[in-house]
Amino acid sequence: MSRERAGTAPRALASFRNLGISTFRLAGRANIAHARRDLLNHNDAFAVYGI
Repeated sequence: MSRERAGTAPRALASFRNLGISTFRLAGRANIAHARRDLLNHNDAFAVYGI
Protein backbone atom coordinates (compact mmCIF):
# COMPACT_ATOMS: atom_id res chain seq x y z
CA MET A 1 0.00 0.00 0.00
CA SER A 2 1.27 3.46 -0.86
CA ARG A 3 2.10 5.62 2.15
CA GLU A 4 0.40 8.62 0.54
CA ARG A 5 -2.92 6.78 0.72
CA ALA A 6 -2.71 5.64 4.33
CA GLY A 7 -3.42 7.41 7.60
CA THR A 8 -3.75 11.19 7.53
CA ALA A 9 -1.54 11.71 4.47
CA PRO A 10 -4.44 12.11 1.98
CA ARG A 11 -5.94 14.92 4.05
CA ALA A 12 -2.55 16.65 4.40
CA LEU A 13 -1.82 16.40 0.67
CA ALA A 14 -5.26 17.79 -0.15
CA SER A 15 -4.63 20.70 2.22
CA PHE A 16 -1.33 21.54 0.52
CA ARG A 17 -2.96 21.29 -2.90
CA ASN A 18 -5.77 23.64 -1.81
CA LEU A 19 -3.23 26.07 -0.34
CA GLY A 20 -1.41 26.16 -3.67
CA ILE A 21 -4.59 26.74 -5.65
CA SER A 22 -5.65 29.50 -3.23
CA THR A 23 -2.25 31.15 -3.65
CA PHE A 24 -2.73 31.24 -7.41
CA ARG A 25 -6.22 32.70 -7.03
CA LEU A 26 -4.94 35.40 -4.64
CA ALA A 27 -2.28 36.25 -7.21
CA GLY A 28 -5.13 37.01 -9.64
CA ARG A 29 -4.72 33.91 -11.76
CA ALA A 30 -7.75 32.03 -13.06
CA ASN A 31 -5.91 29.39 -15.09
CA ILE A 32 -4.04 27.21 -12.59
CA ALA A 33 -1.84 25.45 -15.17
CA HIS A 34 -0.70 28.76 -16.62
CA ALA A 35 -0.12 30.20 -13.14
CA ARG A 36 2.12 27.26 -12.20
CA ARG A 37 4.35 28.01 -15.16
CA ASP A 38 4.43 31.74 -14.42
CA LEU A 39 5.06 31.46 -10.66
CA LEU A 40 8.03 29.10 -10.75
CA ASN A 41 9.92 31.74 -8.75
CA HIS A 42 8.88 30.93 -5.17
CA ASN A 43 9.46 34.52 -4.04
CA ASP A 44 6.55 35.65 -6.24
CA ALA A 45 4.27 33.09 -4.62
CA PHE A 46 5.27 34.15 -1.10
CA ALA A 47 4.76 37.82 -1.98
CA VAL A 48 1.04 37.09 -2.34
CA TYR A 49 0.96 36.37 1.41
CA GLY A 50 3.30 39.23 2.30
CA ILE A 51 6.10 36.86 3.33
